[in-house]
Amino acid sequence: MVRLLVSPAIVGVVCCALAPAAAARTGEIGTDMTVTGAMRGVTRTQIVSLAGLDLRRDAHVARADSRLRFASKQVCDTSATQGLYQKRDYGLCFDQALTSARSDLDRHVALARGG
Repeated sequence: MVRLLVSPAIVGVVCCALAPAAAARTGEIGTDMTVTGAMRGVTRTQIVSLAGLDLRRDAHVARADSRLRFASKQVCDTSATQGLYQKRDYGLCFDQALTSARSDLDRHVALARGG
């Protein structure tokens, strides 16, 4: 009876340990990324899914980057950019959010491409 309880636990541990290696081999990273933007004292975040993307392929990396750009626009609140200072604040927020997100994406791409 004890052996039956231990075996499924061992199988579960082995499967969880091998999943990242399998994902790296296929280039598909099943994780989400978080895009964070801070503007006028308000910090917002948005989750960006990389599920289904093979980051070994340039077209899929471009699709991920497009998602990050969209999320950066969302977290930096484009609707409030009426005046000169708001536009400047938006630009700073967007640039920082996208730069940080692209840095994270570069790490995901390096992992997927075996680097």
